[in-house]
Amino acid sequence: MKLIKVLILGLLSYLPTAWAASENFNIKYSSNYLMPAYVHFKSADSQYTITANINVPLYKIQFTTQGYQRNNQFNMLSYRDSRNGKDYATARIDMNTIQYGKVKEQKTETFTLPTFDLFSVAFQLSYYDKLPANFQITNGKKLYPMKNVRLQTSRKTLSNGIEEITYKFSTGDKDMMVKKHKGEKFPRFISYSRDGDDYELTFSEFVK
Repeated sequence: MKLIKVLILGLLSYLPTAWAASENFNIKYSSNYLMPAYVHFKSADSQYTITANINVPLYKIQFTTQGYQRNNQFNMLSYRDSRNGKDYATARIDMNTIQYGKVKEQKTETFTLPTFDLFSVAFQLSYYDKLPANFQITNGKKLYPMKNVRLQTSRKTLSNGIEEITYKFSTGDKDMMVKKHKGEKFPRFISYSRDGDDYELTFSEFVK
């Protein structure tokens, strides 16, 4: 009986750790382009997946990022941009190389910088509150190096008493802002500007 009790107590002490290692968010974001984005973030043990679905006229667009977490950082292994169920552009990373581009125009380069897509940058900030000083962003088609990034972090208390944390950085002609509420691990607001184009996503609600 004593042995059974010890085993049960040991199991109970393990379970919270296992639960804490897993997160699952299904979020609807409104957009400044009037087309909502549905984002599913899943983290289990050291693995993560982010899937974003956006329905635009004539297209059902899906962005999927997969990778692993180590030392408080998301490390991408693959990225896929699909249109109406068919791959349009992809990026794949192994130990030494990154292969990327439109499906019929793939390139291979030496892998030298941590790589994110826009959504994994946003979750990196809201999850771990930091970014590497040097990294690159991919949309599958291209790689955009972000060098000597200086992350600016500010906090303010909203009228409802909730503390809002804002992360901002700029490099070249690219600017990004992410907002979250203290204690949360998902972005409430994402803004990205490049070459004069502005993209904004604002948290609407959790969905099933």
